[in-house]
Amino acid sequence: MEENMPIFDIPTDFIAGDNITGEILKRYVNYSSKMKAVLFALCVKGKVRITLNLSEQTIKQNDFLTLTPDSFIQINEVSQDAHFYYACFSREFMDSNNLILTTIRLLPMLTEYPVINLSEDLTQLYLDVFKPLLHAYSLPCTLENKDIIKSIFTIFIQGTAELYKNHGKWKNPFHTRSKEICREFIKLVMSHYTTQRNVAFYAEHLGVTVSHFCSTIKKETGKTALEIITAIVLMDIKAQLKSTDLPTKEIAFSLGFNNMSFFNRYFKRHTGMTPQEFRNS
Repeated sequence: MEENMPIFDIPTDFIAGDNITGEILKRYVNYSSKMKAVLFALCVKGKVRITLNLSEQTIKQNDFLTLTPDSFIQINEVSQDAHFYYACFSREFMDSNNLILTTIRLLPMLTEYPVINLSEDLTQLYLDVFKPLLHAYSLPCTLENKDIIKSIFTIFIQGTAELYKNHGKWKNPFHTRSKEICREFIKLVMSHYTTQRNVAFYAEHLGVTVSHFCSTIKKETGKTALEIITAIVLMDIKAQLKSTDLPTKEIAFSLGFNNMSFFNRYFKRHTGMTPQEFRNS
């Protein structure tokens, strides 16, 4: 999957800024990518509508967003006045400092609720955290000192954990077997969709019957398992068509389509356009 999907990472250990605007974000509307870095972002103005791991989210003023490695994101719509503060840490930096383990306990929460709306007081608190951070980032010595960056990352993780600890939707989580099946299904699809698009494969891996699996996914998501698999396949196709210059045939083969006629019909049936029409749109 990572060989085909455009990957979002950063070339240095750490970047931060207060300059992500609607004008910048609009350049990436309808482009999809898979996260490799960890991103913390605070919306201080405007709105952005995104698709995050198949779930549509609207990020608005005072919303705090955390994107973890392997998140799949597509920007759908951006208001002109959108404005974000952000801090981003590379996967390589986290791996080399064993920091990925620090985020593991938060992953279930971040998967379920990646966007949290903050009160005015909390928003101001995070803005106050960002200000010295931006100053530190502007100093050459900061990027050369991994201990400083590690401390900054720890502050954000601890702060994020505290936000979720007090988040109403997460205070008393009620996790059923159905929800667990759904979450595990999404993880499996993200790993196997290039070669496996049969619902029976996923039911077998989850240790349930096909009928129980299908009814569970439909009940929890409102979509069939096949619709979810198809949505992920289409996201990858669209991302490659828009973000790379790869020939359509190569894209099709990378996703397990060995027949170009079938690939073209598959894409058009679900989008109303041929792959080439979509690439040129």
